[in-house]
Amino acid sequence: MNKLATKKFAVLGLTAACATALLWAAQDGAPAQTLSRANAPSLGGAPAASASGTAPASSAASAPTGGAQVRAVAAAAPVPHTPAQAKLGAGQLLQALQSFAADPTARRAAGASAPGSAAYSVATAAAQIAALDRAGIPARYRDGERVKVNVNLALSQDTIANASLLDRAATSLRETLRGAGLQVEKINGSPSLEAFVPLARLEWVAGLRDVAQISLLAMPRTAAFSDGATASNIDQLRALGNYAGLDAGLRRDLKGEGLTIAVFDQFADTAGEVKALQDANEWPKNSAAVADKVTLFKPAAGAFGYTKVKHGNAVVEIVYDIAPEAKFRIYDAGQTADWVKGIQDAANLNALNQPQGEPRAQVLTASQGMSLYAPGDGTGTGSNLKGLYDAIEAAARNGVLILNAAGNEAQKHWDDDSTAGAVANTLQDFVVGNRDANGALIADNINPLRIDGFGECIPVGAVSQADQSLIEIDVWLGWNDWTGGANTTDADYRLELVRWADAVTQRQWDWNTWSYKTVTVTPAGWVAVSQSDEAQNGGAGQQPLERVVLNPAANTKTTTCDGVFNNRFAGGGKFGVRIVRKSAGASNFLRLMSGGLHSFQYGQNERSLVHPADSASVITVAALDAATSNLESYSSRGPVLAAGGARPAGQAAGNAKPDLANFANVDTVSYGDNQFNGTSSATPHVAALALLGLQHQRQLTNATVPAPLPAGATQEQKDARAALLKQRNIDLADATYDSLVYVSSTGGNDLGAAGFDSSYGNGRLKFHANSEACFLSSIYDAKYRALLPAQANPLPAGQKSYDQLRTENSATCATK
Repeated sequence: MNKLATKKFAVLGLTAACATALLWAAQDGAPAQTLSRANAPSLGGAPAASASGTAPASSAASAPTGGAQVRAVAAAAPVPHTPAQAKLGAGQLLQALQSFAADPTARRAAGASAPGSAAYSVATAAAQIAALDRAGIPARYRDGERVKVNVNLALSQDTIANASLLDRAATSLRETLRGAGLQVEKINGSPSLEAFVPLARLEWVAGLRDVAQISLLAMPRTAAFSDGATASNIDQLRALGNYAGLDAGLRRDLKGEGLTIAVFDQFADTAGEVKALQDANEWPKNSAAVADKVTLFKPAAGAFGYTKVKHGNAVVEIVYDIAPEAKFRIYDAGQTADWVKGIQDAANLNALNQPQGEPRAQVLTASQGMSLYAPGDGTGTGSNLKGLYDAIEAAARNGVLILNAAGNEAQKHWDDDSTAGAVANTLQDFVVGNRDANGALIADNINPLRIDGFGECIPVGAVSQADQSLIEIDVWLGWNDWTGGANTTDADYRLELVRWADAVTQRQWDWNTWSYKTVTVTPAGWVAVSQSDEAQNGGAGQQPLERVVLNPAANTKTTTCDGVFNNRFAGGGKFGVRIVRKSAGASNFLRLMSGGLHSFQYGQNERSLVHPADSASVITVAALDAATSNLESYSSRGPVLAAGGARPAGQAAGNAKPDLANFANVDTVSYGDNQFNGTSSATPHVAALALLGLQHQRQLTNATVPAPLPAGATQEQKDARAALLKQRNIDLADATYDSLVYVSSTGGNDLGAAGFDSSYGNGRLKFHANSEACFLSSIYDAKYRALLPAQANPLPAGQKSYDQLRTENSATCATK
């Protein structure tokens, strides 16, 4: 997509060994959760923060952070004993594996079965599950004794860059694993497989020569008549379809006729949810008249809607409200492999991203994304998301408009330069230049986690499975050392999760006073809870990523948070993160992101986009409150990072982000009135509006639609017409994008700082009285002249040139 200059329209510019001593828990790649703000049930049992933002009284004795010493723990992190174990990293997968291997129950159950065999796995299923429990690996990353993992291939950069060689290598490893009875899917275009592997067989998989690294599975998080459509002035847009300059036979209200939209999300359909929405006319359904109105595509792991996530149900509601006459292709895409294959299907691409004809859908929309799994520079270089970025780019080259939610991470993000020094194992200072009362510098090397309304108190020991999922601590660390070009990943960092532990005291007899007194055995302080320490030494398949996840247990609570939470939880705890630079002298741009409810005490709103919202081939959507048009505080901000994930110096040329903003806090049957929030709800509004905008551009350019080929046309003629149609689709998509930008930056829609900014992008997509002129201005642009009939030269008297019409309509579009 050709992005416009980032200026105002006036000049045409456009979100857890010993388990009792050291808890290990991590989840690499959470299953898709909504990008909508969590409307979590009330957690509190005591007053929350005051209006001034102070912590609740029960937590007034907050644990210190600045320069605090991390107390030694009774057990160390797991240490790999074999080369295969080293491929699991020194974290939860290795801890679970070693815990299982040391379990005598497992050995008795296995009998004579060979370790790593399918028979061994079946015989020891209960012991594997127990080991996974001890490691704290969340239920969403497990299927009985099986662990959901990414298996990264050990490939050279040249092989990864060659689509055919990469596909051959991935297919070979996939068939090897399937031949061993494992469930495996290939991520087209990425040097990684998605697999469900019994814990007992994990070391066998890691020991394969073609395997570079194994980690918990990376999965996307899913960031009545919709009031967002009304707030966007949908009627103003619909009416453009009756523009007087159109032939009478083409005039109609814009509702998406003749076009198809593809939705990528996660869905609920285990109790007839989809049929109920269709019966209520809130979802598209097939009929005798239109048998292909809607097509549902199931994920590889189960039936459509088996995950019971109603997020996608609400997304489709919004799109159907705005474009009821369009056709729908709906992809249940909770894993990256499903997402990539869905894009390729919708855009009519093969597994190598080669076009097979015109796209099956003209607009693709996703209200989901992932944090820090790619460089953040608009590409998937060196990452498991390479296939996703490549498929998106190929879809755009085939004339498809692609939209993605910006993310809801603005308040869950931190970044900064790594703390300098020639010494290895250096702690990151989160507040550079912090000084004590005497002016001495203090290193603040813990970044506490917080929850709005509860300060630093975090609920622990959840009773229900739903609450356990709700309060999971999920933290990523990434930095700019991605493998690509001449660079290999060799800057090594460790991510640690720490918690505040109360002092341990006991009564002792004092012979001097002949009385008992309370003695502190272990002082209060921060203790290590979990860590992520993957290999970063320049080896194949390595990535500059660490991730820790903890489902905080009851024994992690602290008395300073007593009374803060209700009886759904055992109490409250305090947690923070530390970053250790293991490589001497390394200098990198570091980033932290947190999932779930938790934000960082030291945060940074800017540069908080999720993947693939940073791609230049997508329209990235920020979120506004539908009632006020104020930017939602959670809405992820630009700009895109510099090459390789380095700190950017302003917006990227040709890839300024976000592109535009639309409405959240909207009504849906799936969630209720004003309950569907986040950039997840803003994005389908823009996607459907873009579909109608494309419909209008097709009306305006109907005169130049290529004629059908005559019978007996040669292959050369067929190829020429296919090339013409492809370029026409690209031009129509780009002209539609430009039109949306022009509308968003005019008519009072330029919100925030004047001109383009990293919060609102080009502005609010709300159609105004001069919107027709904005569409005409885009179509009269010289780069789209192939969409218009050629003008005579010289022009007949009184006829205006396309350049004149462009100038006039640009001025009218910009008129308030």
